[in-house]
Amino acid sequence: MVSRKRVPEEGQVRLSGFDNLLVSPSSPFRDDRDVVSVSEDSVQGGVRLRFNNLKWWSRPSAYALLPAFFLGTVAQGALIAPALNLVLELVCRANYASVNATDGEDFDRDCQTAEMHAKVSRFMMIVALIQGILAALVSPKLGALSDRIGRKPIITMSSVGPLISGTILLIAAKSSSPHAYLWFLVSPVLDGLSGSATTMMLTTHAYASDCTPPAQRAKVFGMLRACLFCGIALGPALGAVFLQLTDNLLSVFYVALATQLLIIAFFACVLPESRSRESIIDAQDAHRIDAEFEAAGTHDMRYYARKMNFLKPLRMLWPNDGTRYIVKRNILVLALIETVLMGTGYGSVLTILLYAEFTFHWRSEEAGYFISLAGVTRVMALVIALPIISHYHAKYRPHIQHEVGATKADVFLIRVGVLCEMMAFVLMGLSRNSLEFAAASAAGALGSMSSPTINSALTKHVAKENTGALLGSLSLVQSISTIITPVIFSNIYALTVGSHPRTIFVVVSAMLGVAFVLSLMVREHVDGGLYDSGDGVDGTDSLRDNLNPRDDYSAMELDSEVETEYVWPASGGGEDE
Repeated sequence: MVSRKRVPEEGQVRLSGFDNLLVSPSSPFRDDRDVVSVSEDSVQGGVRLRFNNLKWWSRPSAYALLPAFFLGTVAQGALIAPALNLVLELVCRANYASVNATDGEDFDRDCQTAEMHAKVSRFMMIVALIQGILAALVSPKLGALSDRIGRKPIITMSSVGPLISGTILLIAAKSSSPHAYLWFLVSPVLDGLSGSATTMMLTTHAYASDCTPPAQRAKVFGMLRACLFCGIALGPALGAVFLQLTDNLLSVFYVALATQLLIIAFFACVLPESRSRESIIDAQDAHRIDAEFEAAGTHDMRYYARKMNFLKPLRMLWPNDGTRYIVKRNILVLALIETVLMGTGYGSVLTILLYAEFTFHWRSEEAGYFISLAGVTRVMALVIALPIISHYHAKYRPHIQHEVGATKADVFLIRVGVLCEMMAFVLMGLSRNSLEFAAASAAGALGSMSSPTINSALTKHVAKENTGALLGSLSLVQSISTIITPVIFSNIYALTVGSHPRTIFVVVSAMLGVAFVLSLMVREHVDGGLYDSGDGVDGTDSLRDNLNPRDDYSAMELDSEVETEYVWPASGGGEDE
């Protein structure tokens, strides 16, 4: 097989011994940042140069995701309260064996009880468990696959899951069988196999990372998260309006499914691919070499055990490729914080709504308005507070642009966000009425700044070609947290709803307290590059140690001295420097 040697483009570096491995000096791949000094402006210019030769409609941009992302969250947000009440109604129907056993008033008396809420909580725990397990198995593979085939196919596939799940819920709603609630066990299977919302969120973050300079990623990730909360804010309110106008629960499902069809069409036919053909080829070549190394080894029980190990992607959270210890520690700590935030946020939503319905006697309308208020306040935090704080740190607390590590603004936003989230749950547990409960939830809006900042900071701790794999690993731990936390919260609520229903807020506040302690361990401005200087330039010694000794060509190439050739961008239209 003849190797095809690629020509470096402007702003790229070739490492000798790797004919197809071209890297940009702006990526955190170098060991000595004094070799090539890169300013923030040159990084942004490098991103612009990559797409300047493309037509505007085929030029990838993170902002192209915002309209579809917004509509998708509106559709899903509109289904939150109706779907929860549909589950309560269907489980209640199964409990009394006939839908005609009670009328509206009897429904309130017979189904809005601690015993029935405990049954619904346990049932939703099973639903979340199924979805979480499947998402944990699928999401990391889809994240790594997006490096090799592009982000667009994975984003499109992830958007198909909600459409199929919504169709199944519609079938359950139209069924007259007393066991129609069992359809809810089919929905998480299909949603989990498509990667669920976790894969969608992290793949869109990878898409944005491909076409956004590192200094602007926190802002872009914040806008994506703002679209999420904006959709959640408007969705339940629009769902409540549809319920009042049509007096038909199914009308919300019809509109949500039609919206999801439009989103799938946009992703499949309009959205440009963010990964260049050369980047995809590089990722495919690296994957092929890894596969050849594995195939050349002994196929014993340990080999098959490694193949079946679904936790294998977690290696990206503690890389064994010569990455410096401080960088690895930052990656692990940031991933743990994001896992706690994801677990407490995802696992407590339904429990909080059940608590409010039981304690304050809320219905679908009140629950919808509560979710809308929470969404609006979080949108304001992401669109107004996050840019203001970032601008303040950039203007009044300037710092040298580093290629690796979180900035001072990143660390500050993460700590403040986690602390605000924890205080919100404390105040919600102390609330005595609906107004105090809603105000406490709104007070925690600043907590929404932490998650996009964490994702942005993580992309600064790995080489650009490993962004998808890292975010895929993050999706694995997040999926595991979505398995564990709903089980914990649902069981706690089911056991304490009759005696001490506020116990759930104590547990969530304690978990967020642990996350705040972890945030104090994040190191800002990691000096130097990704790799240990003792491991050779760019960590090639560690790569050599990990190569299969049976591969006689790879070791010889890595033994050669690493040289670089760099093509400087033309300045001012003159000759290349």
